[in-house]
Amino acid sequence: MTKKNKCDLSKLSRRQLIKMGGITGLGLATPLTHAALFPRERPTEEKDIVIIGSGFGGAVSAMRLTQAGRAVTLVEKGRRWDGPIQGDSRFSKNLYPDRRSTWLSNTTVIPIGPPLPIRRYTGVLQGRDMAGFRILSGAAYGGGSIVYGGILKKPEEAVFNQVFPREVSFTELQPFYQEVAQRLSRSTLPPEIEATDYFKHVRLCREHCERANIDWEPIETASYWDRVEREISGDIAPSSIHGEAVYGVNSGAKATLDNTYLKEAEQTGLLEVKTLHEIESIEHLPDGRYLLDYKIINTRGATEATGKIITRHLILSAGTMGTNELLVAAKAKGKLPLLNEDVGEGFGNNGNVYGLRLGLESTGRWQGGPPSIGIRDYNNDITPLFIEHPQLPLGIDIRGLLYFGVGITPTRGRFTYNAWRRKVELEWPRIDPGQARVNQALLANLDRLNEVNGGFNSRLLDNFRSETKDDSIYHPLGGCVLGKACDFYGRVKNYPGLYVNDGSMMPGSSACTNPSFTIAAIAERNIDHLLKTDFI
Repeated sequence: MTKKNKCDLSKLSRRQLIKMGGITGLGLATPLTHAALFPRERPTEEKDIVIIGSGFGGAVSAMRLTQAGRAVTLVEKGRRWDGPIQGDSRFSKNLYPDRRSTWLSNTTVIPIGPPLPIRRYTGVLQGRDMAGFRILSGAAYGGGSIVYGGILKKPEEAVFNQVFPREVSFTELQPFYQEVAQRLSRSTLPPEIEATDYFKHVRLCREHCERANIDWEPIETASYWDRVEREISGDIAPSSIHGEAVYGVNSGAKATLDNTYLKEAEQTGLLEVKTLHEIESIEHLPDGRYLLDYKIINTRGATEATGKIITRHLILSAGTMGTNELLVAAKAKGKLPLLNEDVGEGFGNNGNVYGLRLGLESTGRWQGGPPSIGIRDYNNDITPLFIEHPQLPLGIDIRGLLYFGVGITPTRGRFTYNAWRRKVELEWPRIDPGQARVNQALLANLDRLNEVNGGFNSRLLDNFRSETKDDSIYHPLGGCVLGKACDFYGRVKNYPGLYVNDGSMMPGSSACTNPSFTIAAIAERNIDHLLKTDFI
């Protein structure tokens, strides 16, 4: 704003301020409305149980508590996406994404490909740029299930035991894995669907592995294959067969929490859902209850109202990033001063790394999803590794296959509060030999595939700097680790009635797998125990 047009907003009337809402010279991030300029304050509410976040931990907790007869209020900053389709689709398309793709940003945030301009909106995928990483997470009713690939892979027991403490038993988790698998329709790609042109890339990936004597396996996913068949037959618009996943699957072929766990919780009549409600702070009151300050936002991110909730029991399931932001800030500001030194510690990237092979046979114009084949390399001399083959649906035949490695690295970061910037930040070691070993293990497999089958490792994903891309975190984990910041069932230490039940409780890794399945299984285990002890 220049000196000539500079003005004192405090001296303007409400009508004048509202009229100025469309003036871009003010440099405002969101358009001004009456509600945004003068958000109304709602009366304070008192609740018995509040859950923050509707991802895998929050949805599991909500369903189990309501089925046990407890009234629950679930607070979610994202919007609902389980209503009727508007226009030609419910979610944004992969190609030419629109505002529905991304959470309150003027560009897309998915790290494969350039950022594309969009209108600011409460879309499904949130990107945070921290410590040199692009960290991705879901921002919607249904949390990460809206944007995940649908992979429900169970860790190998030996690898699981390398990562998790003995108090979280692999054997104990088996019935909880089974429960999640049943509710999310866990299954593998049917042969008749794989035989179609949309899954040529899956067949080629398997053939290349077999020629190179590399151990492959089918991947179980949260899928409704009858809907994929309807896409193939033309009964419904293409969605999964065009590789949709990260912005949501328009055909409903992916099992998500809003249509499973959360739907069952709502059917009890005991779940109150507050969407587009963003928790700003948590405070422990002298009477032992917890005070939540929140704001209600519109779909452009402007605050329309504020309010407070007081609750006896508070379950944090805001995802790894959201839960750490709330707890680390509350400790730094003296609102939860007794949080121990482990809060914010132990953050890991789950060994995420990408690689891309090009110069191959035809892999199809549309690479259908979900990811349905993976490479087992747990005995790698460098580090245990599982490699998925995700779809790369660009609408053209790129003659290439994408690979996503999930390895084990001991490197951990920590969250701290920057009082000057008034935000939580991530500290990460400047040198990361653990991730370098994961990258090396991935390249060893890709080199072997190329040697036998032809092709080459492309530097395209990393702007021609490297054959691997490891600056994107799709699986942020840790910060409130079981047995450290909280006990082995998610009770936050020193604060009765405060719980963590989401990815932040994981030890920075999910043992060479996508974490959703294990987070949900541990959440089932935790709430099963707490229903017998804390919620009786």
